Amino acid sequence: MTLRHIVSWKLSGETREARDAQAAEIGSALTPLAELVPSVRALSVHRNELFDGDNWDLTLIVDFDDAAGLAEYAPHPEHVAAGAVVKRHAVGRVATDFTL
Repeated sequence: MTLRHIVSWKLSGETREARDAQAAEIGSALTPLAELVPSVRALSVHRNELFDGDNWDLTLIVDFDDAAGLAEYAPHPEHVAAGAVVKRHAVGRVATDFTL
């Protein structure tokens, strides 16, 4: 079984360029979690390419073996630190979790 965790954010930047910079900073904070958090099986960060302003700006996709892996990830100190970077720039968040 694989549990997929997907989170998307709306960013606070007033221009595409500002949101691009925010997305790059967030991506730099999140990407290392693939190596730093033992329960992470796969992790990718994606910047929205189309319909800027209408779609969510940035998406994180993380795979775990199961819900217990996600539960270990959430309080992990490296995830908490990356979350602080996200919170500086995000004005909206949506998430979904499902089994593959």
